[in-house]
Parts: sequence; structure tokens; C-alpha cells
Amino acid sequence: MSDKPELELLIEVAKLLKKYGPDTFEKLAENLSSPEFSERLTSILSTTARTARSVKKDTQPSERKQTLIDFRSSLVALAKTEPEKSGLLIKFYDGLTAKALLPTLRDIKYFVSDMGLPSLKATARDKAIVPFVKSFLPLSIEEIIAKLARIKPVSSANDRSLEGWSNIILDKDRRIKQSGS
Repeated sequence: MSDKPELELLIEVAKLLKKYGPDTFEKLAENLSSPEFSERLTSILSTTARTARSVKKDTQPSERKQTLIDFRSSLVALAKTEPEKSGLLIKFYDGLTAKALLPTLRDIKYFVSDMGLPSLKATARDKAIVPFVKSFLPLSIEEIIAKLARIKPVSSANDRSLEGWSNIILDKDRRIKQSGS
């Protein structure tokens, strides 16, 4: 067993001595000398390796998340040539991803239609955000400001999230004002 990865694996197992104690390591050494235990261990290791190969590796960020990260980075990079446009679009993009602006796909599609922007083919809100913001890139600063001025942030009265409902239910000031009226 002169292969380096296997030796490193044994070193990692040895690091578990502190967690499991020397008695457990001695029992494992005794069991390894048994042919039945060695066969079982071999079977377990082989099955684990086959399973690991068949499972999709998800160590990298998902393709969707990576696209969003890359797109936001491109908006930040835009600041070198068009700082005002970059600032507006980053704020707009962040508001959309936080659902503080146009919280539903329907809201986005209505806005696109009203503003004469290219129609979106996305069937999910999160997939519509990047093409939606990209449609603003060719516009002038004045056009962007005019279009963005037509978007109202989501008010707490329209907030249908769990936090929004909690605020409505637990809002003592509102209940006092309503009962006092």
C-alpha cells in the first residue's frame, strides 16, 4: 500500500483516535484480521465508492446561482464605463432578487408589457430576473430612471411572506388604532 491517497485515508482514520479512543482502534485491528470482517469491509468500501460516483456532485454552486453571481459581477464591472447606470441596475437587480420590487412573475410581466420592453419567456420569477434586467442595458440613463420610477417597492401591507403575516398579526399599534377608531 504505497499509493498516496490510500495512505492519506488511513492517516485520516488515525486522526479519529481521539474521538473513539484506543480501545476501539484495538478492536478494529482484531476484526481486520478476521477474513469475514475483511470481506464485509471490502464490500462496504466498494459500495460506497460506486454510490459516490453515481451521485451528482454538488460541490460547485448550482449553475443557476453561478449565473446570478456572474451577472451581478457584470453589473458591478459596468461601473468602470457607466457608473450611474451600474448603480441603478445593481440596486434594481438587488431589489428584484430580494422581492422588494415586483415580487411575482406576473408583476414583472405586466411591467415589461406596460413599458414596451422585450417580452420574457421565463416561467419562473427567478429565471426572469437576469433577462429582465438585461433588457435595461441598452437604454439611456434617462430612460432607465423613468422606467424605474414607475416601480413601487413592496409595502408591508402587500408583503405576503411569513414575516409580513407575522407583522400583521402581532402589530399591536395597528390593533389599538383600529379599536380606538
